[in-house]
Amino acid sequence: MKNWFVGTLIQVGLIFILSPSVNGQTGSSPGKPDFSGTWLLDTKKSNSSLGSRSDLPITLSHRDPEFRVTLQFESNGQINKHDFVYFTDGRGETNEATSVITTDPKAFKPEDLQNKVTNSKTKWSGNKIVTRARLKVTAVGQFVEFEQVDEWKLSEDGKVLTQTSKVNFLNSDAAFMPARNADKKKVYNRL
Repeated sequence: MKNWFVGTLIQVGLIFILSPSVNGQTGSSPGKPDFSGTWLLDTKKSNSSLGSRSDLPITLSHRDPEFRVTLQFESNGQINKHDFVYFTDGRGETNEATSVITTDPKAFKPEDLQNKVTNSKTKWSGNKIVTRARLKVTAVGQFVEFEQVDEWKLSEDGKVLTQTSKVNFLNSDAAFMPARNADKKKVYNRL
């Protein structure tokens, strides 16, 4: 009985020592990558850009479950920053809109995004962070719903970050069927 008790104490002690909350790990969850860092878009490997200035880096601050993305962009000659906060535990989040679905792309203006928000839910999928948001538009007199899916993944060495964005059409019984766009891929290198 005494040997069983000592063996159990040793096992419990080892589990306690190896626990991330005890050994000082503060970034991502155990076994999950930490996306924190400053990243610059690699225009040669990407099929989508951030806008007019690909030389402006993005910054990720990742303390699981919080995943914060800070984007920089130029507007009227000024460099602006926007923070987007996601939670990898699936609780959901509301951020300023970054995209809009429209039936008339020529009529779209950047100010169309002002005062609009996107509600999303974010979760881990293996070693990727995946955010899903539902977008709605009225087209040809019908209510049409889409799901925007953004996936963030790090390379094995942690030096390359890939963001893949795709839009899935959700209305299977609608008369209006939009054309399928290619997935957007942004590849970033760590600075």
